[in-house]
Amino acid sequence: MNTQSLPNPLEEQERIALLDIIRGFALFGILMMNIEYFQKSMLAFVFGFDETQTGIDYQVGWFVFTFIQGKFYTLFSLLFGIGFIVFLDRAIAKTSSPRFLFFKRLFFLAFFGAIHALLIWSGDILLTYAIAGLFLLLFTKKNAQQLRKWAIGLLLVTPILMLFSGSLISLASLAPEGAKMIASDYATTHKQFTSDIAQGLMIYATGTWSEAVMWRIYELKTLYVGMGLVFQLPPILGLFLLGASFARSGLFERSKEESLLTYKKMMRWGYGLGIPAALYLGFYGLDMNLLMPTFSTSVAFTAQAIANVALCLAYLATLGWLWQRGKTWLNVFAPAGRMALTNYLMQSLVFTFFFYGYGLGFFGEVGRAGATGLAVVLYVAQLFASSWWLNRFNYGPMEWVWRALTYGKLPAMKRA
Repeated sequence: MNTQSLPNPLEEQERIALLDIIRGFALFGILMMNIEYFQKSMLAFVFGFDETQTGIDYQVGWFVFTFIQGKFYTLFSLLFGIGFIVFLDRAIAKTSSPRFLFFKRLFFLAFFGAIHALLIWSGDILLTYAIAGLFLLLFTKKNAQQLRKWAIGLLLVTPILMLFSGSLISLASLAPEGAKMIASDYATTHKQFTSDIAQGLMIYATGTWSEAVMWRIYELKTLYVGMGLVFQLPPILGLFLLGASFARSGLFERSKEESLLTYKKMMRWGYGLGIPAALYLGFYGLDMNLLMPTFSTSVAFTAQAIANVALCLAYLATLGWLWQRGKTWLNVFAPAGRMALTNYLMQSLVFTFFFYGYGLGFFGEVGRAGATGLAVVLYVAQLFASSWWLNRFNYGPMEWVWRALTYGKLPAMKRA
């Protein structure tokens, strides 16, 4: 392709400032969740909340599990869908091959994600985003209402599957033979997972980097091959489409009065549905065990899915409402949002080096509250570093690389 026909990367004056603020804020929530799993095997995710914690560690962990975990990845997914429409509409206006350009963008995102997942940390989300993003190309001609309907349908897929499987398992357990078979299967799977988790902890705490890489491959294969992707892709694609519907409806281009009314409505519905669902999860779903999706586990999972989407929308609307009310202090989050890819990868680099045995070796030695404090320190440092960097350069380091690979030419890095 002739690179001269390609659109230039998005210029600063063309960016929607509120989206950068939301993206920067979402990075904080993502780190609050991820910090727990920098000291765990990702396989532990299937067992839900860690109830072995005590004191302030338990309280911090409970708050994050109830009100943060899942909500900010959901917010990031919405932003991805919004960004898809912004990117596509601009590409359509300036090139004859917008789909190919978006495919290239996803290809290199998948490349970054694979490197991150294998060489740095297995909790990567970028590769999954790239895979789910491919399906967005099927929806380029849909209007806002059509996108919203598809989004709702896809968001319902996983809870329905969980409720169906949970109901079947609960019914089968009523018969003595069924209960015996289910208990035997669960015991075998539970034993394998707990053994794997213990091995993963040992490797991350004391192993070499190459041993950690091999273990990450095993974790990723265990979690994502087969049903793992089936359960992950529909909700992520649904969130992408919901974000795309917001962009198609012009949510971020309305007048101040219209925006304030819309955000107030989103907050009422978001907090009204999200807080009860989150509290149900926090009080009745702590023992949610995805290895054994009983009916009660399925109900807790559904409550989590509702809380994730509802509170995500409420948090987004709160930021939008504050922004429209002239709260300019929110601008502190914008530089970090403009460098989201760089900051996300940097969080993994810093904390895997800090915790893992091939780094400083503090794995398992810092409690949940202490680790959360460290995460806050790093995030604040990223806010300052992002502002400092973007006062001197047009793009974050990884954003510059991503744009250069996508557009086939080198964007100007230094500010004029």
